[in-house]
Amino acid sequence: MTRVLVLGATGRTGSAIITEFSADCEVIAAVRTRTDSDRLPRGAQELATRVVDIGDPASIRTAADDVEVVVNAIRLREDIDPDALVRLHEGIQAAAPDAWTVTVGGAGSLHLPGGRRFWEHPGFPPRTLPRGIAHARLRDHLESGAAGARWTYLIPPPAFDPDGPRTACVSTTGPSADESVFAATGSISYADFAISAAHQATSPTAGTLLIHEA
Repeated sequence: MTRVLVLGATGRTGSAIITEFSADCEVIAAVRTRTDSDRLPRGAQELATRVVDIGDPASIRTAADDVEVVVNAIRLREDIDPDALVRLHEGIQAAAPDAWTVTVGGAGSLHLPGGRRFWEHPGFPPRTLPRGIAHARLRDHLESGAAGARWTYLIPPPAFDPDGPRTACVSTTGPSADESVFAATGSISYADFAISAAHQATSPTAGTLLIHEA
């Protein structure tokens, strides 16, 4: 049985991922407060919960005790520091050094021609620019080897639909120096992305993966 800690469990992506775990997984949902437990999805299996302060490594360490996988579905908002996601990943690794980390990535990290990133594209939403930059920094950090090898970084396309159907028609593409076609034409629903994320948590593939509809 795989023991998984889901950070960001009450968010739309985290909640969708939780619903895709089978009964063979022991899922621990991280919440900010006890009352947040009411926002968790109600599925076939019983969820354990832990109150976690992501700014406190000791809090993450307690929640991650004996887990094999940490799913990072946290969505930091507003004007975050460019290195905020790198620091969060380092905090998770320090708290659970033996666990595999599966991170819900961001389209801002996608590679465009000429060495540019998608967050630099004129059509990138200004309100999410800080998060786009932070995801590019995190992806570079992971791919540099500085974070070791026990990680998976999953990137949804810019057309990431919260209310789209669950089709179970999901494809996975490896990274490249030019991901502009994926950025321009790829799409996926949260429900279908969650299928891939849950699969990676139980059968992880090391490295960066682009997730889209088949």
